[in-house]
Formats: sequence, structure tokens, C-alpha cells
Amino acid sequence: MIDNGINIKVINTNKFKTICIAVLLRQSLDRDYVTYNAMLPKLLMMGCKKYKTIKDINIKIEEMSGAYIHSDILKKGDNQIIEFIIEFVEDKVSLDEVFLFLKEIILNPLVDDNKFKQEYFEKSKILTKEDINARQNDKKEFAKDRCIQIMCENEKFGILADGYIEDLEQNKIDNNKLYIHYKNILKTCEIDIIVIGNVNKDNIKNMVNTHFNICDRGYKPIKNEFIYKEKCEEKNIVEKFNITQGKLCMAFRTNISVDSENFIGLLVGNEILGGGSGSMLFNNVREKESLCYYINSFIYVFKGILFIQSGVDFKNYEKTVNHIKNNVENIKNGEFDNDSMQIAINSLCKKYNGILDYNTSTIDYYYTNYLANIDISIENIIDKIKSVKKEDIKEAFKNIWLDTCYFMKGDEN
Repeated sequence: MIDNGINIKVINTNKFKTICIAVLLRQSLDRDYVTYNAMLPKLLMMGCKKYKTIKDINIKIEEMSGAYIHSDILKKGDNQIIEFIIEFVEDKVSLDEVFLFLKEIILNPLVDDNKFKQEYFEKSKILTKEDINARQNDKKEFAKDRCIQIMCENEKFGILADGYIEDLEQNKIDNNKLYIHYKNILKTCEIDIIVIGNVNKDNIKNMVNTHFNICDRGYKPIKNEFIYKEKCEEKNIVEKFNITQGKLCMAFRTNISVDSENFIGLLVGNEILGGGSGSMLFNNVREKESLCYYINSFIYVFKGILFIQSGVDFKNYEKTVNHIKNNVENIKNGEFDNDSMQIAINSLCKKYNGILDYNTSTIDYYYTNYLANIDISIENIIDKIKSVKKEDIKEAFKNIWLDTCYFMKGDEN
């Protein structure tokens, strides 16, 4: 870590023919500024002082032997992250040239009279609105968002990282305010820079010092603390939309943090429950009972939430909920055979090994670990998965409880 709040992670490997650099501007989720942040990765990629248009940026990328650059907004736990990723072929482009290019894009936007270029500001509003609408139109994703909003209404995790339409439509964000916010981000956010490839760590540090030495930094360290939740009354919410297939989401609290000794048991238990096509939910609820079109479960690792989502006919809602609850109880009671457990272990090991096949997924894995304040290699986590016993899974599921059950149904039913 550099003294001014810039954190550097170098993953040295000769496995890939490319080098990948991720620059991540990290802040705590804040409802007042979440839409501001969602606009910035789009706006900054439209043009900067040196490369004034998207065409100019693309020409520069082509000059760098067809490098690839991407910007996005991420949500990891209670963090909202503005992400820039660039990938390029080693030996064809110098690291210094790439870092200089990133510096121009991120730190030197096109500005006029203390505002972003108005055309780019207006276009970024349109693109942000389109992204929000696209997520709302994908009812599977929208149902998941609504369930988390309801479940975590008093938590930062309940805030939508993609932003809010009302902020854009009610003109809460003007150009000058956005530019002031952007300058404040550069001074106060944590900046995480991750590089993967056949690179030298000292060289990376020197280039970050040279190109990202932001003056007058007064960054605010973010504490990613796991919050334990007391069991509360189950929330059951039904909302009507113009849809033909119901969307069911069930969110369970486990109170197991990613650094807990019970986390691996939770991982394997979730894989048995709904991690794939051979899972308990798939076999029992979809195949045997024919109650749903799809069903799966996963874990929000930063929050210890086990999440189940399914596509269900409106008439089968209550029956499906009861069957899912019964299957969760089966895991809790250890009512699964050794073959099911071994299939789940093999599936998880394959998934984790697959992470190492791509530089971007490898970056994401180590970044997630960094934010969770743990340091465990993929090889070590696979060893832990292979050593899991039935009692470990039962222990992990011992105190699981349903916090929120959300159902999206048709508006004519």
C-alpha cells in the first residue's frame, strides 16, 4: 500500500499472453451519491483532455496492438466500486504507456468551466438510465434486487449500485455537482490497483507512484465489518407486475462471514442444496415435483446470505416455498447421502479451478478476498473443500433462518 490510500496487488504469472490492469475507485455505498458514481465510468470513457472523443480513445487502443478497455460499476458487500480494466498483449505495449493512458482517462477528463463537457454529461445520464431500465426489465434480476432492498432496507447493502431513475429524472444531479463529486472521489476514495501477468512488482509500484500520485489526498479508509443479525419475524412480500412467469426469491441469514471456520461447510452445503443441475432443489423441486422453470441458490459472501431464486407459475407459489423450506431443513439435518456431497465437492473444485483460467476472474477472486480481509489461495480453498465432512455442513446450516420471501406475480392474478 502507498501512503496516500492507493493499494497495489500484483499477481505474477506467465500463464497468460496478456497483462491485465484493474483500477478500482472504492467508496462506501451511499444513497445520496450512488447515482453520481454510476454515471462516472460511462462519462470518463467518452473523452479526456488528450483523447477528446470515443473515436480518439479507440484509435489509441488500436495503436496499442488492439488492447481492450472496459469500465463498469460494481457492488461488493457495502462497497460501490468504479472499475476500469485494460488488457493488452505483453511485449507489444509498454507498461508505462498503458499506465499513462489510464491516467489520462481517469484523472484528466474533458472539463469546461468547472464542469464536464455538457454533451458527455447528458449522454452519461441517458446511458445510466438505460442500464437501470434494462435491469428492471430483466425481471429475474429485478426480483433479486427487490428482495435484497426489502431484506436490507436499513443496511447499505440494500442500496442499488446501478443508481436510481428518480435521481436522473428529478434533476438532482447537475453537471457542476457531478464534477465536484468526482474531484472529491479522487481525494477521499480508496484506490485499488491490481495487475496480473508476467510483471515485476517493483516496476508496477514505480509506475503507480509516477502516474497516480494524486496531490492532497485525504482518503477515508473503509471498514468492511460483518454485521451479525438477530433472528426476526419472516418477511413475506408479494408484488404485482406485468409478467407471465412468477419470480420467487428467498433470502436466508446464516451469520457466517467469509473468514469463519464454518464458511467452507456453508459453501459445500449450498452446492448440495442448489448449486447446479445435480442439486437437491433442481432434482426435487424442478424435476420431481415440476414446480418451477429454473431454480438455484448462491451465497452473498460479504453478508452471509444464502439466496434462492426460481421461476414459478403463480398457482405454485406457496407449494414451491414449502418444498424449498423442506429442502433447506434436509441440509440442516444432514439428510443427504455421501454421493451428493462428493458431487458437490467435485463441482466446487471444478469451479474454483476454472477461476484460474481467466485473468479477470483471478483478479475478482483476489479482490474479493482483499475486501474480506482474508488471504487464501485457490489451491488452499480447494484443499479445504475436499476435506469437508457432513458434520461441517450441518454445523454451518445449524442457525440458518429465512429472513425474506419475495414473490413477483402477474398484475391480473
